[in-house]
Amino acid sequence: MKRYYEYKEEAKNLMSGRYGIVIGTTIVMAIIAGIPTSIADNFATKYRFDFETMTRTLIQPGNPPLNFLFSLIGSIVAALIVYSTTSMYIDVANNLTPMFGEVIKKGFTEKPLRTLVHQFFVGLFVLMWTFLFIIPGFIASYAYSMGYYIMNHEIDISALDAISDSKNYMRGHKLELFILDLSYLGWYLLGILTFGILWLWIVPKHQTARTLFFNDLYYSGKTQTQPTNFFPNVEE
Repeated sequence: MKRYYEYKEEAKNLMSGRYGIVIGTTIVMAIIAGIPTSIADNFATKYRFDFETMTRTLIQPGNPPLNFLFSLIGSIVAALIVYSTTSMYIDVANNLTPMFGEVIKKGFTEKPLRTLVHQFFVGLFVLMWTFLFIIPGFIASYAYSMGYYIMNHEIDISALDAISDSKNYMRGHKLELFILDLSYLGWYLLGILTFGILWLWIVPKHQTARTLFFNDLYYSGKTQTQPTNFFPNVEE
């Protein structure tokens, strides 16, 4: 495996000349993902809280069933968008220029049910580890972080097998990925001063670096064969 700064440098070079298509595609996908969430917010029950009297006043009764429905739709769309986004960065990491239309539709046409099952179980497993304590949940999120990449590479793999394989690939490498992520923290903090505008350039480089990290794991042939374990020991 390379050092974190090598992934960052390679990602920077690969993104050169591709910011337009990547940023444009990202904005469109963010809009698509945000539509059901915005609708759900319109049906949310809202209160005004008075800190002086420590009381709250109902200002919008909302519609809980519709709020739940559109929140669920928003979660489904978000998961499919993540799959599409992952495919876009796989293209960039392979020195290819993503095709806008192909990226947008991929999550919705390439085994979407598998993507949703994967997202459900990852969320469930991470939540269960988080109940033990925050740190195990955080470690678990790294153990399962390669699932979307694996499903993009192996179209016939099941959601649960992708989760298990992710755990195997990340065995002994979670800290390396964490250091890579941490190295971008300063840029994300700086992006706050630009009201998030700078993130449009930081996120593509960060996600490309993460994809390069996965590529090295995936193609190195160092994955250990392990029995399927849906509740892996994240301390490994």
